[in-house]
Amino acid sequence: MRKERYTAHFFLAAAAVVIVYMILYRVLCQDILSHSIYDSYTRQAEMWWQGSLSLPENISWLEIAVYNGRYFISFPPFPTVVQFLLYPVFGINTPDNLINTMFALGAFVLIYRLLMRRGYSGLYASLLALLMTVGSNLLYLSLTGWVWFSAQTQGFFLSALCVYLIVSKKKIAWYFSFLCLGFAFACRPFQIVYAPLLLYLLYKNTDEGKGFWRTLMGCVKYVLPLVAVGICVAAYNAARFDSIFEFGHTYLPEFQNDPQFSLAYIPQNFLEILKLPNLQDGYFWPRFNGTLFFLVNPVYVLLAVSMARNRFGARQIIYTLCLAAHFVLMLSHRTMGGWQFGSRYLVDMIPFMLVIFADDKSDKTQSITKTAVLPAALALIGIAVNIWGAVWFYTMA
Repeated sequence: MRKERYTAHFFLAAAAVVIVYMILYRVLCQDILSHSIYDSYTRQAEMWWQGSLSLPENISWLEIAVYNGRYFISFPPFPTVVQFLLYPVFGINTPDNLINTMFALGAFVLIYRLLMRRGYSGLYASLLALLMTVGSNLLYLSLTGWVWFSAQTQGFFLSALCVYLIVSKKKIAWYFSFLCLGFAFACRPFQIVYAPLLLYLLYKNTDEGKGFWRTLMGCVKYVLPLVAVGICVAAYNAARFDSIFEFGHTYLPEFQNDPQFSLAYIPQNFLEILKLPNLQDGYFWPRFNGTLFFLVNPVYVLLAVSMARNRFGARQIIYTLCLAAHFVLMLSHRTMGGWQFGSRYLVDMIPFMLVIFADDKSDKTQSITKTAVLPAALALIGIAVNIWGAVWFYTMA
């Protein structure tokens, strides 16, 4: 679309992103086609090619679920599909580090194009794309192909693509939007909580004065790709663990004595994501379960400002309820991400912020310079903090 043209601001921002990744790859002594040792998805893809859903043996450094004497990858399946396509070319040594980086770069482009489509300047769109990607914990997640980070990085990209497609005027894009939500769910299951928001946006797209029920029935066909993915995931779960709801974490050793989810975890986990940096044990950044979430993901500050200065309509109410549901589910998990830099679980919530940012009319009524001040400041803080944290996590922690 002509509105989504690439401006000089985009190319400057994109060049900065590429340079950041090149420097960090060098700091990590990581080749462009290097392969991660935490390669659960590649190992699962190898077994798929051999016609098996299980692994031949346990692997001590990976999170392997043991069920009925068999060994299974304990994560949702979509990232295995990506490795499945790469395996015939690269074998077990797929370039999974680069794959994660490419998904982050793809998300950067999608965010820029979406905001350009919605009438923002190239400067604002570029700054917000920087803030939501390399200015967030996504930066350190997208540097390596670690199994935990692959799911989050791909889930981030697919969620951003989901929003990008649903605001398209082309009806064919709406089918693919729900397909992407299904794929995002098959990376990070909690992404499904945004289905009501997506359904609302779809309803508004199809509302042509036909009445509530006729319009609602007209939405059904667009949702079928999501249903199809859900059926496939349920069948995959049942084939491995005899339950359509079980991805495998229940059968990890760490969850044999404590439940994976409980409302009792919420108070302590909430405190975990509010932890300030300190010099405890000689480390400035907390190493386990979280750091002050809006310090390492400052886009949350922009979200709060955006929602405070705009009228609270149906879209904002539905989004807020979905976000609240996501927070409750996240906080009810036994850990907040384990060993990490920052608060990586909070990254999963960032893509659907685009629903709010895309229609923040207050920014469109101000001068370009005034509009750019807050996202520029937050992006600079976010990029500096996350480069520092990524280097610390991978080389010193």
